[in-house]
Amino acid sequence: MSAHALKWRFIILASAGFALSLAGPAWSQSETFGISLELNKAETTNGNCRLSFVMENGTGNSVSSAAYEIVLFDKDGVIDQLSVFDFGDMPVGKTVVRQFELSGLPCAEADRLLINAPSGCSAKQMPLHCSAPLALSSRTKLTLAQ
Repeated sequence: MSAHALKWRFIILASAGFALSLAGPAWSQSETFGISLELNKAETTNGNCRLSFVMENGTGNSVSSAAYEIVLFDKDGVIDQLSVFDFGDMPVGKTVVRQFELSGLPCAEADRLLINAPSGCSAKQMPLHCSAPLALSSRTKLTLAQ
């Protein structure tokens, strides 16, 4: 290979390496930067809708007392309930499961859960869950949205 070709190969490889360094670290899709919140199960018990959530804290710091304001919409898109779900402490990298029961509405009549806002946040008190991004998913027929 000529010196000229080697020079161009070096320039191309160096440029590619520089471009990759600007892109930041390569992360797998399974890693979460923030808090992942999955609505894992919705079941009707005694006329109430019991919701089971699986959460993982990928913030790099422990979260204490993570609470979120949740709005439940019925099949007609009408607000049925507004509640605060306190998910409690979330250690770093640990998966936690929490259940909440919404009274008076069978799950089959519910359509969507809106994570309206983190709860317990103010200018003077800003817990980590107030600023951590949420990655939402649902394994149920209910839509989980933000």
